[in-house]
Amino acid sequence: MQPIHEQATTNLLICFDESGKNSSDPIQLMGALSIPLNIYMHPNFNTFHALNQEFSFHWTKYGGDSKIAKGIEQLFEQALPLAEYMNFNMIRYASSVLNSQAQNVFKDIYKPKKTIVDKTIYTKLPERICYGLVRGYGVHNDVQAKILIEESSEYHSRNLDSMLKEALNIHSLYRGENFVITECGYRSKGEEIGIEFIDIFLGIVGIILTCPSYKEISGKKQAKVELVLKLLK
Repeated sequence: MQPIHEQATTNLLICFDESGKNSSDPIQLMGALSIPLNIYMHPNFNTFHALNQEFSFHWTKYGGDSKIAKGIEQLFEQALPLAEYMNFNMIRYASSVLNSQAQNVFKDIYKPKKTIVDKTIYTKLPERICYGLVRGYGVHNDVQAKILIEESSEYHSRNLDSMLKEALNIHSLYRGENFVITECGYRSKGEEIGIEFIDIFLGIVGIILTCPSYKEISGKKQAKVELVLKLLK
């Protein structure tokens, strides 16, 4: 007699954001974090969620302001007990490189080339990032995931929410996976602490990847480096 395996269900929250949208930015990143919803919403972590009421998190604007620094420090301190339950997935890309490739490969097919590049960045990359967070939970574990994206005109104009939900569910069906995206929607700045966390996290990763020489930078960049070094201690 074959053993009977009880089907388990994991409810996941995925928070998605990007850092460095402009082609002139030295580092362009897209990324997301996933965490079981019952852990994320547990009353033990109410103080983590409450940080949105006390602080505004703006990594791009940070230039040494003590209150913003305090908020970011508390954000990571409060997130530390959640770290073992979080998974991260990121992609570093360069829109200038993609544009150059499109000019060479698709010179007689797509006019303008910007269209195929835009769809690659705002269709394929988010799909691959989120797929990496929902796959591989096993045949005896159903995954129901909710994806939250920071409100942005770039995302709205491309219908990223509906596109991402449909693309991932098609992926699940095609590959015989046991996950389903039940919801994919936008949240305003300061509304969802998970989005604020991935936003700051990507900004910090960007600083680390650029590895700027402390003696050769000043102003906001120097303040960011100082804060990153403090967080890493």
